[in-house]
Amino acid sequence: METATLFDFRTGRQSRRIYSEEQIYRLELERVFGRCWLFLAHDSQIANPGDYVRTFMGEDEVLVVRQKDRSVRAFLNTCTHRGNRLCRADRGSARSFTCNYHGWSFTADGALAAVPLEKEAYFGEIDRSKHGLVPVAQVQSYKGLVFGNFDPAAPSLSDYLGDLKWYLDVWLDAMPGGTALVGETQKIDFPTNWKFPVENVCGDGYHLGWAHHAAMQAVQTMDLAGLRAGNSDAAGLDMGMSVAGLNGHMVLAALDGQSGYAFYPNPKPIVEYLEANRATVAARLGAVRAQKLWGSQLNITIFPNLQLLPGLNWFRVYHPKGPGKVEQWTWAMTENDMPPDIKSMILDNQCLTFGPAGLFDNDDGDNLAACTEQSRGWRTAQMDLYTHMAVGHSARREGFPGDIATGLVSEHNQRYFYRRWQEMTGAASWKDVPSYNINRLATEG
Repeated sequence: METATLFDFRTGRQSRRIYSEEQIYRLELERVFGRCWLFLAHDSQIANPGDYVRTFMGEDEVLVVRQKDRSVRAFLNTCTHRGNRLCRADRGSARSFTCNYHGWSFTADGALAAVPLEKEAYFGEIDRSKHGLVPVAQVQSYKGLVFGNFDPAAPSLSDYLGDLKWYLDVWLDAMPGGTALVGETQKIDFPTNWKFPVENVCGDGYHLGWAHHAAMQAVQTMDLAGLRAGNSDAAGLDMGMSVAGLNGHMVLAALDGQSGYAFYPNPKPIVEYLEANRATVAARLGAVRAQKLWGSQLNITIFPNLQLLPGLNWFRVYHPKGPGKVEQWTWAMTENDMPPDIKSMILDNQCLTFGPAGLFDNDDGDNLAACTEQSRGWRTAQMDLYTHMAVGHSARREGFPGDIATGLVSEHNQRYFYRRWQEMTGAASWKDVPSYNINRLATEG
């Protein structure tokens, strides 16, 4: 399957086939989800030995288990006998996992521990060492976030994240206590291609004033001036920025230090928390991130399917379920140093805005489902779509990693998202995937 003609980075033109064709989707499972670092768990979910979560890497179901030595391992959640689902619970704590079909039992480190009627039916001839759970090739962590990769030849997680870590630390490492997921996993099925919700959050500030006009009128308590400023350089970075060129990862950022809490009914306690701790953050991350980014509206995307929104404080992963369906998992995430009342406020507001019945998610769900459905027709699939807003209007900005377009209203990040998608789907192996040198992005064209 050739994807080189399906997207043009220099013009933003893209074929609608990428949202509907089964052959393209199967290629994504192999070369994107089978090759990229994918979020598995937060340390707070598997705090103690034996703690586990059940999740997905693409459409492969996996078990993520904290080991006795406090390392983390992940395995395909399938019995190696007849392929039944091994564990059905979303999370818990266990010393072993037993299949409810024929009773094969596995230890927390994946070893096959017991086989019913091993002597009587197998004549004692089964080699249990050859039938352990299938491990995920690589499992690594970054400041509380655990990732897995099926490809043993993939670069390290640190290299994969690259310069995105400079932005990611604004949430993960701003305060000494770190972060935690709070509340339960909120799961929603959307009849949309998985790429649509990712692009919607990674850089589409354009839709907010239209798709979410009523919701914003209902809950907005602070001004988001960047949504009205467009992307003219005359507006300056004070109106926000779209950051890409980070090995497929992206950031959409206001730079006012508090607008992340613009949709809270009463943001005053959180703003007071921010101001009381800004000096601490400055000592850890420097003045620019403490004053400009911490507390701001900040959309962070880790390619291909993980998104973090500090301020709105939601943390989300998209699990593909075919070319026309995605399962969206969302949590609230807080800093451990926050007082309990602020943590409670964050969870409540996350449910209000981006929960299963949230004001914003319902708007997006309708639009993205329609975009997917409209891509299935014979004639419609022959149409091109465009992400060409602000083509050629990006540059390096002193003090900020990445290729940056001014403003929150742009399609700069979406172009880079599909560029990475094209690079991953077109590469035979990781050695064929480019790693960007940020310093030369401004002259790349």
